[in-house]
Formats: sequence, C-alpha cells, structure tokens
Amino acid sequence: MKNRLKPVALLSLIFILGCSEPPQQHRGPSDPRESTVRPIVPDHRMAKKSAAVRNPDTFPWYVGPEVIPSFKPGDRVWTPTPIGRSWDIINMAVASVVRIDGNHVVLQAGVLEFTVPAAVLLPAVAPARLAPRTPVLACLGLTGEWGRVTTASRETVSVQLVMAQSVITREVDTASVLALTGKGGPGHPVTFHRGENIGFGLLLYLNREKAGIITYTGKLELVDPDQVRFVPLNVTPVKNATMWSPFADSLEEVRILQVLENGAAVEILFVSRPQEPLINPRIVTSARVTKMLW
Repeated sequence: MKNRLKPVALLSLIFILGCSEPPQQHRGPSDPRESTVRPIVPDHRMAKKSAAVRNPDTFPWYVGPEVIPSFKPGDRVWTPTPIGRSWDIINMAVASVVRIDGNHVVLQAGVLEFTVPAAVLLPAVAPARLAPRTPVLACLGLTGEWGRVTTASRETVSVQLVMAQSVITREVDTASVLALTGKGGPGHPVTFHRGENIGFGLLLYLNREKAGIITYTGKLELVDPDQVRFVPLNVTPVKNATMWSPFADSLEEVRILQVLENGAAVEILFVSRPQEPLINPRIVTSARVTKMLW
C-alpha cells in the first residue's frame, strides 16, 4: 500500500511545481522602466542655435561727428558690411536693424551680425521712380554692384551689371537699389588724389573731416574732403573715345573699344599696357570710366 502511494505523491508534487510561476526578478527603483515618471534626457540636436555669426568689433574707420540713430529694429539700411569677422575688407550693402546701442546700430545681413556708427547709414527705401538707364548701386547679398536699370515695377527692378567679364541682368526688390543722382553722395564712384596717382573707389561717407572710400581691394581709405571728385554718371561713353578707368586702384588712360547694352557697360583698352586675355582689353560697367576730373 505504501509503495503505491509514492508514485501518486511524486506526480502531485511535479504538477504543483509546474503550475507555479517563478517569481520575477525585481529590477529595483533605479531602473527607469519601473518609474512612473520617466526622466527627460536632453537632445542636444534640438537645442536652439543662434543663426547669426557675430563680428565682435565695431566698424573702426569712421572719422567725424556722432549722429543719434533715427532707426528702429526691422528697418533696412545701406551700410558698410564686413567680409567675414573683421573689418579688413568691406563692401556696401543692405542690412536690417537688430537694435540700437547708443550712437551705434547693431545690424544683420544674411547670417552676419555687426555694429556700425549711425553716421555711416542710409535708409534703404524704394525710390519713387526709376527710369530705364538710371545708374544705381544694387545690393547682391553682402556686396553692392554698380549697374543701370532696364525695367522697374513697384516691387522689383531689373539691373544690368558686369560680372566675370559679362553683362548680366539681375532682378532685385526696389528697396535694394540706391539711385545714383548727379548730386553725388554715398554709393557713388569717386576719384581722389593719392600721392602722385589718382585713386578710384566707392564713396561710403563724406563729412567736413574725412571721406571714407572703399577701394578696388575692399580696403577703406580716409581722404580729405576737398580731394574728392564725383564721377559724372550722365555721360554716355562713345566708341574710340579716350577716357580714364581704374587699373586696380589708380586711374589710367583707356580707349573705348565698344559700348555694350545701351551704355550699361563698355569694353576698354588700357593704352599703356600690353594686351592680355580678360585683363586688357576688358569689359567694365560704365560707372568705372570717366573723363579726367583734375
């Protein structure tokens, strides 16, 4: 009898063990899967990054009286623009006002943020009327280029200018062109005395103390105001005429080989230099040729 009970008891024990679930291993409160409040791990890929590249130095080349800014954030202005994070090479272009800092204005053009004195700024507003062939300074990115108007509407202006020895047409918004009048002013081509040579460049500012002129290499030269002459822009070059044009930063005598695009550009030959492809002769905007002003 006892021998027959042993197999029954053994089978019962196996059945009980088979139906019982083993206890789960406790992972402890330090396991984040056991927490009712999951920790937030910061994703640095989503962190907000500043869109502007800051030029830490204020425009250093202004000489003259200070001016109280009359601009407000969001206004667009013509301004000297640095090429990169220094003021060694500059241009003139359109930027937006970020904030006012005393007599200085913090601006942004593209991704570049920089600070300039209010005295070197001009409002960038759409001209009232732009007739065909009107000479202008057109803003293309961080640079200003001389050209002539072909067509203009209320919103946009088509400008013919010279790039890489070719006459091209670019369309920009009306507030991105600065009309160049016969009265002169910032943005105009000018000539000036430089020792025994006559220099050429773009006028950035002019006051009773100094004129700031951007030269061919992008350097700014400070010149006495009485040494500055504005290049007349109402003169249409004529084929075979003798005029003057800058070779680098100094004026040299040239002969007009042909007039292009209704006077927007000319092909010139420097008479005292040997001929070289793309150098002499070359195609330039008509704003870069002038009669002798001295």
